[in-house]
Amino acid sequence: MKRVSFLMVPFVLALTLSSGLFAAEGEWTITLGCAHCNYEKDTGATSCAAAGKTSDGKIVQLKGDAMKGIKFKAGGDYKVKGEISADGKSITVKEIKKA
Repeated sequence: MKRVSFLMVPFVLALTLSSGLFAAEGEWTITLGCAHCNYEKDTGATSCAAAGKTSDGKIVQLKGDAMKGIKFKAGGDYKVKGEISADGKSITVKEIKKA
């Protein structure tokens, strides 16, 4: 019984990590825009906020101190480094620069 438990731990851990229950660090190329003005259909946003469309077509909201001073309504392509939320709907931006 102990052997079965010992062998199950790595399997359960791998399954948990792959299911997206934990936030993940990464880098994305995004098309910057407004969550309300540009991506309201996908975000359901009722007010303006930074958002972007990833290269695979997913819309994410962009949060964090690195977004201060970024004119997201101007649009454009940007390289974003940060941490994506467990649900994949937002990125806490640690670094952002024009692509």
